[in-house]
Amino acid sequence: MRYLLSLRGPQEARVRKLLRLLIATLTLVLVLTITTPINAQAELEVTNLTISPESTKVGDTITITATVKNKGDEEDAFTLTLKIDDRVIDTKEITLAAGASETVEFTVTANTPGLHTADLNGSTRDFTVKEASFWAIFPTWLWIAIGIIMGVLLLLVIVLVAMPSRKKQPAAVPEAKRAGRPGALDAQAPTPIPTPFSGPGPTMPPTGYPTTIPTPTPGMFPSTGAYPAPGPFPTPGQFPTPGPTTPYPSYSGRAIFSVSNLTITPNQVKAGEPITISAIVSNNGSEAGRYSVVLRINGLVENITELALPPGGSQSTTFTVIKDIGGDYYTELDGLGGTFIVIPLVPANFSVSNLLIAPERVKQGENITISAIVTNNGEISGDYSLVLKLKGVTESVEEVSLGPGESRRVAFNIIKTTPGFYNVELEGLTGRFVVEMEWQG
Repeated sequence: MRYLLSLRGPQEARVRKLLRLLIATLTLVLVLTITTPINAQAELEVTNLTISPESTKVGDTITITATVKNKGDEEDAFTLTLKIDDRVIDTKEITLAAGASETVEFTVTANTPGLHTADLNGSTRDFTVKEASFWAIFPTWLWIAIGIIMGVLLLLVIVLVAMPSRKKQPAAVPEAKRAGRPGALDAQAPTPIPTPFSGPGPTMPPTGYPTTIPTPTPGMFPSTGAYPAPGPFPTPGQFPTPGPTTPYPSYSGRAIFSVSNLTITPNQVKAGEPITISAIVSNNGSEAGRYSVVLRINGLVENITELALPPGGSQSTTFTVIKDIGGDYYTELDGLGGTFIVIPLVPANFSVSNLLIAPERVKQGENITISAIVTNNGEISGDYSLVLKLKGVTESVEEVSLGPGESRRVAFNIIKTTPGFYNVELEGLTGRFVVEMEWQG
């Protein structure tokens, strides 16, 4: 009996200790059940997706609108991504309160003819792009004005062709000219006949024409015997021998250049991606020469390349262009024109996921590691600050720099000496861990 009484004391203490552990375990389970938070998940709904117009021509502007609604129970930020034929065209950031809705609008330019599908966060709709017709180059009123001008010009040509030609009438011939030369002689005064002078010395025979000249009958030609026969004419001398001919100076040849086959590859890129612009330069002249190819983008000189070509030679010239700003760009290469589109990059957009707490139960003063994966969903590098909160109070902050599409796990090392339950909040992710008290037996 004395031996049994001596064993009763230690067994009773052991039972008491087991009861204490059982009560503590039940209390912990009850607290965890009560304090489990219900996280309201935000959900985005896209409705009433409309495209105006649904059928358009190349180069026209298309407006895409939709109604977005936060169907969750808490305010959240959403990223709206507009895709056309599975290619990201534009993105928007929007913040909506719980149950709130908003109308968003995107504007794009129709470039490629055919049937296309627009996708806004899973909501899709089709639209058609047609080739631009020749008559759509100018507005209707301008075509009417051109038609009127062409009609007036055609009428003027018809009038000029139908009018008779105005010929110059011959002038009246004078009566004297029609009668012939004798009539002209009738109007002339007779030539005075010189008479010899008397005086000393020998008598000079009379000179000149005979003293009597038969008077011609009007309307009749005079007798040819009334005039002396003309004297002998001098024999013409020999013509000088012509000298050697001087050849005409030959025109020197020159180089004549032309530019053709402008190519832009690709015609749509993301900001920062290279674009290749090429063309063929030909020397159509008869001499070799040098030619400067000037590339202009939106009216500004972008680059200049100098080529040396032989007569009849051709050479391809290539330019590489990189644009960091989104938009439409007009390219001009010595009279040849073309366009390309630069799509702006999606800004840095971070998300935090996969929260881990290890271990979830520690003794006082032991280390706890809390980590999560940070992902940059944008197309531009950026920095992000992770804020760790314990029981609603900021415990630690970690800075992380990530490139486009990069992910990284960021860890926090925590040591707590006060026993109890600790609710963890890390950028929208929640969890908990327990610091146990050292039991003294």
